[in-house]
Amino acid sequence: YYALPAQLQALIDPGCSVFVTRNEEGDVLYVRNYDYSHYPDNNKKLDRTGLNVIIEGHNPKARYRSLGVADAYWIDYQNGTYYAGKADDGKSDLSGFVLAPLLCMDGMNEKGLAVSILALSVDASWKEIAYDSYQEKWDEDKENYTFDKAGEEPDPYLPYSQVGSIAINTADKKAWIADKPVIATNCPDKQTLLHPVLMRLVLDNCATVDEALAMMGRYNVKGAMPGADYHILIADKNKESRLVEWQGDEMIVSDIDHATNHYVCKPDRHFADGCPRDMVIEAQLKRTSKAGYLRDDYIMSILDLIIQDPGNGADRGKTQYTAIYNLNRLTLKIYSFGDLSRSWEYKI
Repeated sequence: YYALPAQLQALIDPGCSVFVTRNEEGDVLYVRNYDYSHYPDNNKKLDRTGLNVIIEGHNPKARYRSLGVADAYWIDYQNGTYYAGKADDGKSDLSGFVLAPLLCMDGMNEKGLAVSILALSVDASWKEIAYDSYQEKWDEDKENYTFDKAGEEPDPYLPYSQVGSIAINTADKKAWIADKPVIATNCPDKQTLLHPVLMRLVLDNCATVDEALAMMGRYNVKGAMPGADYHILIADKNKESRLVEWQGDEMIVSDIDHATNHYVCKPDRHFADGCPRDMVIEAQLKRTSKAGYLRDDYIMSILDLIIQDPGNGADRGKTQYTAIYNLNRLTLKIYSFGDLSRSWEYKI
């Protein structure tokens, strides 16, 4: 997969929560929810779904073996080929499943190093369009907005807006369409990679947080589509953890042991009132900091509180899976769609 052509690099846009702690046995746990809503045939009127695949990394060009979880729905997501259970889209000369190692939303390698990716919100710019033309641009699959008070206009921080989102003011008979930039760093003489491809290089080649940071600093990163930006939390078996973000052309590293979907290196007006999931994690980690570990039932309680359930009307996505990586025993326990009563276990 190191030799895949650029046109095969798929698109991703994950949400999520993650934290690092020790259990009562002293093992370092990397605990992660992957939150994103997919729909059969991309029809939001249908129930949410997912297609998650355990990836065992054993590439002869890699230094280390690994375990990871790929969101394989992103493979040909527009046509739903792989959701339909087919390995062949009828057009390509190889199965799109060869992309799966590059679509791991999180993973751990045999040296006890773990990584995961979390989406960030990017400001929108709103361009006014003719009011009588908005209906032909209205897309039910996007987040759209309606204002009914004179003078109201969309701002860059409207939640969950996407490229192509429409806003209308019925009182003023005005309409706008959203656009967002492609987020990328552009340092000279550095190769540019999508964030999950960079994560794959880290899993394949790095044994510690310091090694991972050194490798990540040698590359530019680029969002997979306009309006896509991400940060990555790295941790190792010694409980070292760092959050990596990019601003302008600079890679910024924060010493932190948890993350959700807001920037840490700068104020994030998309989360002006804070992120409830982040608050829950931070409060529980602080509460147990003197003990130096979290009991297993406390860990499960945190997960139960931060799992995203769109049925309550507040969450933007649905938790597709919950993964608990033990960085000392090199095990992965995974739960599906927020059901913490049933799990599968894997080991490198």
